[in-house]
Amino acid sequence: MLFRKEALEARSRNWSGKAVLLSGLPGRYVIAFTTAFFLLFFILITEFSYTRRVNVYGEITSVPRAVTVFSAQPGFIESCVVKPGQKIKKGQPLCSVNVSRTTASGAVNIRHRESIEKRIDTLTHIDAEIRRNRSITLSMLTEEKERYEQALQHSAQAVIHAREGLRLMKENMDNYRQYQKQGLINRDQLISQTALYYQQQNDILGLDTQNEQNALQVLTLRSAMQTQASDFDNQLYQISIQKSALEGELADADAGGDQVIISPINGTVDTLSVTPGQSVGSGDSLIQLIPATAHYRQLVLWVPDSAVLYLTAGQRVNIRYDAFPSEKFGQFPGKIFSVAHTPASWQEMATYSGSPARSVNEPETWYKVIVTPDSDQFHYKDSIIRAENGMRASVTLFLDERKLYQWIFSPLYDVRDSALGLIHE
Repeated sequence: MLFRKEALEARSRNWSGKAVLLSGLPGRYVIAFTTAFFLLFFILITEFSYTRRVNVYGEITSVPRAVTVFSAQPGFIESCVVKPGQKIKKGQPLCSVNVSRTTASGAVNIRHRESIEKRIDTLTHIDAEIRRNRSITLSMLTEEKERYEQALQHSAQAVIHAREGLRLMKENMDNYRQYQKQGLINRDQLISQTALYYQQQNDILGLDTQNEQNALQVLTLRSAMQTQASDFDNQLYQISIQKSALEGELADADAGGDQVIISPINGTVDTLSVTPGQSVGSGDSLIQLIPATAHYRQLVLWVPDSAVLYLTAGQRVNIRYDAFPSEKFGQFPGKIFSVAHTPASWQEMATYSGSPARSVNEPETWYKVIVTPDSDQFHYKDSIIRAENGMRASVTLFLDERKLYQWIFSPLYDVRDSALGLIHE
């Protein structure tokens, strides 16, 4: 019958097929093949070596780098006087940012500026009046001193002439004494001549006193001129200090009003990040500038501390650009220009868009490595494309070279190091 037990069991075993027994290979072939395999494997791992490779990422930057102009204070854009592609010079205005505050009485910075300007005008007027008074006072003292100097000269000349006359009168008086002794004149004539002599002597004393007074007055006027000049100069100095302080307040008031952004370099406007009327915050990007001296490109890489020790300047590397897939364009050659010996700060890395993200859970030390591509131009469909700032790229770095057996047994080295005790030199 079709559903007999034997028929069903035969049908269930029908899929396994039939067993076919083959004759085995001779033993010498198996031994020869095994020996050759292990011999080649031993030669391979002992004679050949492998260089460890690591892929790191970076970005293309110009030399010098593009300059980003930021807003120092929050406000809104009033105007932009440049456009992308425009050539600019250092110190040229780029845009104006209004950072002022407004109250019910008007703009705070405008009212403050007007108040400061009024005080500066008042001080300027006071300064002019002090200078005018100084000129008048010193002019009057100078004129008075000149008159006293003339009087001093006249009194000095009068004293000289009086002394000469007194000398002649003394000679006459001595002669009169001789004449009296000789009986040529009487005693009254001698007494009269003597009285004239002493009267002339008293007149000379008065002239000397007047001469000394004139000299003292000249000295007093000179001292007064110096004192008055010093007083006026001190007043002018105080006025100058107050004006300087007010000018500083005026500069602060201007800083609280319209802030003019100027170009820090000579170059070309690359991009405008804002438009007139747009609100900006402190630290927002306004304009990006390309320096006029940017003449070639370089590739900035961030290499971990586990790989930087094996890198040296001049070492060759392979570069792959994200904009030019290696599947179609292949890899591009380059060489290491410089290797940093100190870790890069996060502040520096934050200025590069292609820098690694900071991880709090897995902190890592990064070093800055600069690679110079052999060419910063790419050929595509009979056209030449230049590398631009910010182009991301990955670079294959060739690190330490070891024999293959050393790489195979590297896990055993960890076991050896963990089982090894203290090291004694």
